Amino acid sequence: MMTLPQYFLVKIAEEASEVAQIALKTAHFGLSEIQPGRAETNAERVYGELNDLLAMVHRLGEVSNGEFWFDIGSPDHVAIATKLAKVAHFLTYSQSLGLVESGVQT
Repeated sequence: MMTLPQYFLVKIAEEASEVAQIALKTAHFGLSEIQPGRAETNAERVYGELNDLLAMVHRLGEVSNGEFWFDIGSPDHVAIATKLAKVAHFLTYSQSLGLVESGVQT
């Protein structure tokens, strides 16, 4: 039998795969595109899937009896800055290979 923390870890993985799926589709079709039969833009869909993921992260914290903690309202700015620097490094490398357009980096 699965524990509640295990269940919500599975839900996190599931939601993360949904974030990946809509991010990849959005890369193909653009942020403003609206899929036929849907009402929201791809940007709105990405936003929704990210919120679904954060909801499961939050719930894991609630059921983990203190083993897991993640404050959605107080991100780890040092970890984020470190990740952004790493991504910027590899973006520059990809641009030097001619695989990603050059331009303003954020």
